[in-house]
Amino acid sequence: MKFTRLNDNVIRCVISKEEMYDYGIEISEIVDNRDKAEDFLRKVMQEARYELNYKTQGGALSVQIAVLPEGDVAMTIAEALPEKIESQMNILKHYLEDFQKVLDQKISEKKKSESKEESKPGDVVKSFISVTEAVWVRCDSMDTCMDIANIIDENVIRSSALYTYKDEYYYKLEIADGEKIGELFLSFCEYGEEIFLEHEGAVMIYEHGRCLIAKDAIATLRNL
Repeated sequence: MKFTRLNDNVIRCVISKEEMYDYGIEISEIVDNRDKAEDFLRKVMQEARYELNYKTQGGALSVQIAVLPEGDVAMTIAEALPEKIESQMNILKHYLEDFQKVLDQKISEKKKSESKEESKPGDVVKSFISVTEAVWVRCDSMDTCMDIANIIDENVIRSSALYTYKDEYYYKLEIADGEKIGELFLSFCEYGEEIFLEHEGAVMIYEHGRCLIAKDAIATLRNL
């Protein structure tokens, strides 16, 4: 096993195909066989304590699994501490309230523009979440960008790009699955410094920043 510490409470472990065989577990069993998965995770955590002196504080463990091109398995393990979860929820509430204000404004504008047909707020909300604007996440370092790349479900993202501006990094993300935006924002709040919409600050980055990865930034960094 090859371990990497991403931050104080997040580690990444790459397990080779041969090691999986030696431990007597297959990738499918990690997902479908809870007893085997828990037993295997305990062994991984024991190795992590030995290799990285990684100690948990009794919080729930979040595990993200990715299959690498060679068939090896990458596990990103994070401990969610109660006080950190509460902080994340408060930040998430703030950002969702801002989103709601934008939605209300769009609904109001749509109503004013329609003289004969009644506005359909549900359609406006759906359009806003899935199509209208990209979400930007400001990161203080490339390590933070890597952390985000390792924990985000790529199926929820339609497209991703990475920019740099004034020694900081910016993800541009278009959301494909609006139903999971809350889960995404929890991750953004944990790692990112700021979240904003396309119209709230992207012009400055386009004009004065530099595009590092124009396409599939999440997948590109995850596979480094």
